[in-house]
Amino acid sequence: MGLVAVAETAELISAKQVTLSETDKEFVVQFAFATGDKELTNKLIDELVCEGADKGAVLLKYSTMTGFQPDWIRRIENLLVALEMYRIQEEKAMQTLSELLTAYGADLTVEEIKEMPTDKVREHFEKKETMMR
Repeated sequence: MGLVAVAETAELISAKQVTLSETDKEFVVQFAFATGDKELTNKLIDELVCEGADKGAVLLKYSTMTGFQPDWIRRIENLLVALEMYRIQEEKAMQTLSELLTAYGADLTVEEIKEMPTDKVREHFEKKETMMR
């Protein structure tokens, strides 16, 4: 399951509209990556946001479920999770940029923005802006 679980967990946290610290978000995503268990991940989120919850006990409880791994494996998994989280943020940013450009008359799809160098996107926008004046 791995990286798919990371994307699904990011969507789950967003859909639940809960406030988690960055450390808690990272733990939840790491847990989802390690276990691939959506139900347990959902339960973990619920326990972390429960008012008056002992976060230390919750984190300890769920960390024991993932089992022991050598440090180098954990580091690689951490890097993979971070990479996937950045990829998700990049997709959101590209979509927002595309929507903003479209709103100002510079219709560019996400794919076009990805393929174009930044200065070409800027030129395209400025050209459209000049034409609108």
